[in-house]
Amino acid sequence: MFAGITKKMNPEFSFIFFILVPHAISFGRCNSLSFSICWINKDNALERQNGNIWLNDTALKSIWKEGKVTSLTVPSAVENKLTLQYGGSVQTWTFTASTKFIQIRGRQKPQEKPTSVTKGFLELLRPSEVFACENGTSFFHQDENFFLAIGHTMHHPVKLESRTTSMLLVSWVENRSAVSNSHTVTLYHTELSSYNTLSTDTTTKNHYRFTALDSCSPYVACVEIAGSHSFTCLSTITDPDIPKDFEVTSWNSSSISLTWDCPEKFSLFLLTAFYLNGTDHVTEEVPLWVNEGTFILSELQPCSRIKFGLQTVCQAGMESRYSKMVLNDGNSIHSSINALHQSLFGPDNYTLSWEVRSTSSISMFRVYHEGALQGTTLITNYTVRELLPCKQYQAKVVALCGDGILMSSKTVTAHTGPHGLQEGKSYILYVWEECGGHRESERSHVYFKGADSSLTLLGRAIGRSLEQQRESPFSSMTLTMVIPWSLPEDLQDDASEPRAAMGKIFKDKLQKLLKGFDRPARIELATFKPANEPDKTETLFMSFDASKTEDVPLPVKDQLNYIRSLNATDVTVTDGVIHWNGPDLCAPSIQTVCPRNSLCINTLGSYTCVCQHGFYDVSAIIGPSAALHPVCNEKGLFSQCLAKLATGGIAKPYLTSHMGGNVDVKLNDGRCAVDEGDVFYYFHASQKASECGTERRVNKTHIEFQNTLTVTLTKEQTITRRDLKVIWKCVYPRHYVRNAHVSSGSGVYSPSLQLGLTMNLYTDVSYVYSYSHVKALELDDTLFFQVALQTNNTFASDMLLQVESCWATEGTDPQDSVQGVLLQDGCPVDNTFHWVSVNGAAQRSRFSVQMFTMPKGQPFYIHCLANICGPDEDCVKNCTNKHRTKKSVSQEDGMGKRAAVVSAGPLVVNERVKSGVPSSSWAEHMTMISIVAGSIGFLGVTILSVSATKAIMTYYERLRLQ
Repeated sequence: MFAGITKKMNPEFSFIFFILVPHAISFGRCNSLSFSICWINKDNALERQNGNIWLNDTALKSIWKEGKVTSLTVPSAVENKLTLQYGGSVQTWTFTASTKFIQIRGRQKPQEKPTSVTKGFLELLRPSEVFACENGTSFFHQDENFFLAIGHTMHHPVKLESRTTSMLLVSWVENRSAVSNSHTVTLYHTELSSYNTLSTDTTTKNHYRFTALDSCSPYVACVEIAGSHSFTCLSTITDPDIPKDFEVTSWNSSSISLTWDCPEKFSLFLLTAFYLNGTDHVTEEVPLWVNEGTFILSELQPCSRIKFGLQTVCQAGMESRYSKMVLNDGNSIHSSINALHQSLFGPDNYTLSWEVRSTSSISMFRVYHEGALQGTTLITNYTVRELLPCKQYQAKVVALCGDGILMSSKTVTAHTGPHGLQEGKSYILYVWEECGGHRESERSHVYFKGADSSLTLLGRAIGRSLEQQRESPFSSMTLTMVIPWSLPEDLQDDASEPRAAMGKIFKDKLQKLLKGFDRPARIELATFKPANEPDKTETLFMSFDASKTEDVPLPVKDQLNYIRSLNATDVTVTDGVIHWNGPDLCAPSIQTVCPRNSLCINTLGSYTCVCQHGFYDVSAIIGPSAALHPVCNEKGLFSQCLAKLATGGIAKPYLTSHMGGNVDVKLNDGRCAVDEGDVFYYFHASQKASECGTERRVNKTHIEFQNTLTVTLTKEQTITRRDLKVIWKCVYPRHYVRNAHVSSGSGVYSPSLQLGLTMNLYTDVSYVYSYSHVKALELDDTLFFQVALQTNNTFASDMLLQVESCWATEGTDPQDSVQGVLLQDGCPVDNTFHWVSVNGAAQRSRFSVQMFTMPKGQPFYIHCLANICGPDEDCVKNCTNKHRTKKSVSQEDGMGKRAAVVSAGPLVVNERVKSGVPSSSWAEHMTMISIVAGSIGFLGVTILSVSATKAIMTYYERLRLQ
């Protein structure tokens, strides 16, 4: 459908021409419009007519194939300039493409229909070929050898599949009827305002990877598909390089200076300042746009704690690409408490020690014992006194700035020691020898009087100085390695699993050092303890002859001489002690990428991530994973409710400690065995209940599958007082999958799998980029929204989303008394509201609406109610001949289904002229609504809070009652 409007403008643009985009098009689930300019240059007509085509002042003359219809994608929602020089005349048009129309301005009005010659060109195309300008076509020029047009398609003849800083991967649909299967691919780049050929190649595949490209650079990729009469091109840019050497050069109480190395090509940088509280939680994110490799954040409030994230941004027209974010601790690391540990203890006291990189921002430290304040200090150690012997306590140290502003807080478990010998008291020491634990020699005894030994003892030490230990018989059997860092508090517990993992790593390192020793060595770890020097740790090892069945110690001196002779990197031997001189790759100042619930452990040359105590790595059990780091779940509990399979598991060490001994584990009635690995018990059960005794319960709306692990102590345990049942439930609505719930009988475990509902505002109809920071929006701008159901690749992959209602308010409260209704009962109320996808036919719904203002002229928010449907339900609304009135949405929510609300905003309208529009910040208050399937109704979703306001909670309660 075409419509023309002529309007007197100025000498350059004498008309405005609109090509309406027909909304009867069914967009399907994944397609979106692709706008292109198209032309054919037969017999080199452009060259003979001294002609050329310019798009946004870049010449396109070199992009063409003889006898082929050439097309090039153009960006939508932005004004483009098209110039044609042909036969001694020059014509210029500007055009803007959107989902509603293509607006064209110029002195010469385009033709609405093709001439007979142009039809002849187009008849060359096979019926299966995609003509990139096949819809809404408007012709700027037509003659016997040349035409130039604009239009759109939904078929995307050539797609950009992926990209990196040096690669573009494009794909296309092959012509099955082609005689040859050899496709020609050509890559162009800009040089002196013209596209020049960079490379040409052929391939028999339906995709091609262009490599060795420059980062942050514009390219045009073209494909001549075998057997076709089209030469189809798309324009895009490569990703930007990551900024390097991002560091703080100086800081004080009111400013922070940052520098980084700029990549060779970039448009600008996005620097995000993360403001932290004393527990390292982000309280505010402030985006900052920077044009060079230096920045000073000034006028800071006193006692501010800030980290930074930096990204390179590459822009070409409407297309923007962001690099991976590089993080820097900013000034937060200087006030953080590190390496909090117990350094000394006595029968009635313990001493805490810690580290802070700089005390210039610390006004004092407060020390808490069992939650009660013990005192304050300006140094980095403190002794808590007047305690009971042999007791364990919780201690906490907090760092304060100014008048009590919390900067950092750390907690550690401390303990007191036993009483020493009392001075003047008499004691008897008995000594005897045992033989095999059955026979013993005559006992000898010695009398002595005690001296005052209640002095403070060194934690984990034997009780004497380091020099005395080295002179003792025990020291003659031990190897000592000193590492130049203190143990983090999470690794100071001798009984913890991460501590055991670290011990094995260090033992293997020393074993490797002694690999070439003249006798095979077997290394056993003795202990870790603080060294005499600050910020260092001693590791004690025992070394035995591995060729002997009994424990025969190896000569320490010979081993040290051998290690010294290796001249190994970062290893030295001084005064009978091995020193590791390499860096601590787990230091707080170094960014490691260990995931949540895990710890970084230095492996003496590298680092590794291990799960915290009580957590277990389930990544090898839950399915194929490319993760380089562990997935740490508490108690090793995990579950997956898939389309046709349910899996679950639990850690063996947890069961052993929980039950108090070795256990037997049975799945359901025992027909299927439970898989047993080194660390886990786990199972795989299908939905066929008869196979493994899975219990199945059915009601009118749901099907529930339940698998139970019964855990009992093994038969050799004479007395047992507890059994454990761990229950996994997968709850499916009838005929399709909905969600899962897992629980256990002793200490309920119920990590309900969740679905998410999001609402995003996109820059244009391509729905590729969502807004984060945009220019102020004009009244004639179009807003492109997407409401999407996020199933996270779970069993809920066949659920559908239906947007029921959408409305605007001048505040965050969806139930504000002043509402601008856009959509009601799935049908548009506002005449600029248009569906960009079929509502209720997929897991996302897309729509557009023209920008508007509200009565008070304040920033406003968009809210939508959404429902969940099954694949066998008719979720698509029929709005034919349906007239709606703009009522308040809350008046028409009496549906039999429950609905969830999702919101986006605020939106700010700029009513000034477009030139010189200042930037505004898109706060992006996009709301994630968790939908817990264990309580989902058949046609609706469970409502979780979007806002903590009383009005919204009242609104949700009303929906729940309905």
